[in-house]
Amino acid sequence: MKKRCGIRFGVKLLLLGIGLSLAGLGGAALAQGNQARMSVEPPAERVKKGGPDFNVNIVADDVANLAAFQFTLSYDPSIVKYVSVQGGDFLGSSGREQNCLEPRVDQGNPETLKFNCVTLGPPVSLGGKAGADGSGVLATITFSPVGSGETPLDLTEGRMIAAEIDARGTPVEMDTVVQGASLQLGSSGGGFAWALWGPVIGIVVAIVVVGLAILVIRLRARGSSSIGGI
Repeated sequence: MKKRCGIRFGVKLLLLGIGLSLAGLGGAALAQGNQARMSVEPPAERVKKGGPDFNVNIVADDVANLAAFQFTLSYDPSIVKYVSVQGGDFLGSSGREQNCLEPRVDQGNPETLKFNCVTLGPPVSLGGKAGADGSGVLATITFSPVGSGETPLDLTEGRMIAAEIDARGTPVEMDTVVQGASLQLGSSGGGFAWALWGPVIGIVVAIVVVGLAILVIRLRARGSSSIGGI
């Protein structure tokens, strides 16, 4: 009987991963001392228009028994161009088999990426492996920088599901805080940074001018001395 329940749950969780992007969940939120968090982690290095592709991570923090997730990320397609997305190592770190579904990109302004991953297997209460605990990368999105300026990285519909079911047999959704970000792209030109070097150049010019003035005064003094000695 347990084996049949486990198989049914595995199939149900896979179907849940497909349905997450189409409809809301009916399951109860998982009660936790601290809310789980899903957030956008932009690249640490500066990104410029026309530069190499770069990665943006979707990160989970303070989660317990994580078995599945979904999110929608919105961005300005005139600034960044979507290239690909792949699931991170965190979801399957507990040993549960990870399966990521095909991403969906809805064109427009903003453009949106929808992505979800699930793990297969029965819930913990039916003898299954526990899900991932702690913090880690859920997914990595690769973009190309095609414009300059600022693009939002708005994270919505962020949901995380525990490897557990409620009394009705429905997978339990975690109480999750979602946090987006923004990204500033510089221009591709290697123009001179006047704001940085302008004051330095001004000081150098002032030193040169003062030096020339002192030199002129000394030369005039020498010339006067020579005339007076004749």
